[in-house]
Amino acid sequence: MMLLLFSSLLCALPSYAADHFFPGPFSTDGRWMVNEDGNKLTLAGVNWPGHGDTMVPEGLQYASIADTIDKLKSIGMNVIRLTWAVQMVDEIIDNGGDKDIKTAFVDVLGQTNGTAVWQAVMKQNPSFSPNITRLQVFDAIAAECAKQQIYVHLDNHVSKAGWCCDDDDDGNAWFGDEHFDTTKWKRALGYMARHGKSWPSLMSMALRNELREPSFNWRKGAAVNWNTWYGNMTAGADAIHKANPDLLIFFSGLGFDSQLRQIFSDDVHGRDIDFDKSKLAYGNKIVLEVHDYDMGESNCTRKEAKLTQNAFAALGPKSPQVKTVFPLVMSEWGFAQQADQYQAPFASCLRNFLPKQQVGWMTWVLGGSYYIRSGVQDHDEPWGLLDHTWTNWRCPECIHKGLAPMVNATLGN
Repeated sequence: MMLLLFSSLLCALPSYAADHFFPGPFSTDGRWMVNEDGNKLTLAGVNWPGHGDTMVPEGLQYASIADTIDKLKSIGMNVIRLTWAVQMVDEIIDNGGDKDIKTAFVDVLGQTNGTAVWQAVMKQNPSFSPNITRLQVFDAIAAECAKQQIYVHLDNHVSKAGWCCDDDDDGNAWFGDEHFDTTKWKRALGYMARHGKSWPSLMSMALRNELREPSFNWRKGAAVNWNTWYGNMTAGADAIHKANPDLLIFFSGLGFDSQLRQIFSDDVHGRDIDFDKSKLAYGNKIVLEVHDYDMGESNCTRKEAKLTQNAFAALGPKSPQVKTVFPLVMSEWGFAQQADQYQAPFASCLRNFLPKQQVGWMTWVLGGSYYIRSGVQDHDEPWGLLDHTWTNWRCPECIHKGLAPMVNATLGN
């Protein structure tokens, strides 16, 4: 009788996704990411920002790394998209080493607030040494991810550290933009790929977040066209592959990463260089990524058609227009964590569409606050899965009735 009761209770609990963590390295086979045993990799996870002004991954003053990752594991997620800024690598290389996080906080938040945040971080993460550096915090996150069987996907979000990307005038928009030094960008990609060799959880890197046409104030840089995109992105991929040939390499598109058709289709005006992955040394490592924040379309059928035309046709099958098939991941999408938003057309359409397409995704964003954002310290983040103090789910209903079932559907459990 007790056994029957226990079984009934188990059945009543939410059936979140079981472990979906296969050993790497991974490569691609048509529209799939696979390991050497042929296991198909699908991703379901969240963005963890580390590209902000301090260049320290967010939220550590409120919760330990282990507790935060444990929350993601509890709903079945299997990946974090860990963002970083080229500026951090520039400072490490050009200054002969990294700065400790206390200095990083004080430099950005001021002596009083910076010291207080550092003290809180050390209290929440007692395993940290007093002189732990910014990059060593990334190491610690990667190590805990490996322990809890969560993949790490490294995303170069910006060159100059800071919030991105509400607009096109932050100097990070395009190759050669005010802060976007392409030589230093390629150097940084190689550096992080090489450094990540010591992370068992690292399975992929992205080249650049949300490329877009800069504002009218832009005075230098390369022409905003397919040739510029192709030349720079393949050079960046070369830097990653030479430094760490095991990694999958994510290619973002144009227009805030909403347009990928130039990559996989030959019916696009202005494309005069074919993207022939068979001629690239890392051709079997390429994954496309797309973002979606288009909340203006309330009709799911029309939304799916637009997504298919701009990105998801890359999954195949091949057609006269779709010249090359690629795996695809939606590496950003999200909404304010409140009940009316997770039930709104934007979220509900994607919650159905993405698992149906058998593609991975990472939602924006993990935490409910930033050390500083756009000049405001301890900035609240209403889109965060976690509350302001990174302690509980901001909207439990959004998680247990929306996101966690989507994880299950995505990972096939």
